[in-house]
Amino acid sequence: MKSKEALAKKCSYLFDEFLTNNKKYKTLAHFRRTPGGYLIMLKIFENYFNDKDIHVEELIRHVPISISSRLSLFSLIDFAVKRNVLIKTGDTNDHRKKLVTPSEIFIKEFRDWLENFAF
Repeated sequence: MKSKEALAKKCSYLFDEFLTNNKKYKTLAHFRRTPGGYLIMLKIFENYFNDKDIHVEELIRHVPISISSRLSLFSLIDFAVKRNVLIKTGDTNDHRKKLVTPSEIFIKEFRDWLENFAF
């Protein structure tokens, strides 16, 4: 079992990590504002690193409604597209579906954040 001191240090690390990295990585900060945004960010990159496409609807279905409303998630995604954090394109097989991929700057910041995120 971890000592209380060790657990307190981890809590302090996570607190500082959040504040520091939200200033450092603006693209991540956009998604880390809300629990739903954070989950969407992780799901986007899970698919990106697995070379899988993900549609907006599919992405939103992964987040339980108890965590975030569909409207909030659509707004978050649309705002990220307007800020060039995400790229939305039509699916070649079904033009009604919109694919979501991270922009190059978002990929760079996410990779850097992951590589430096450690206790």
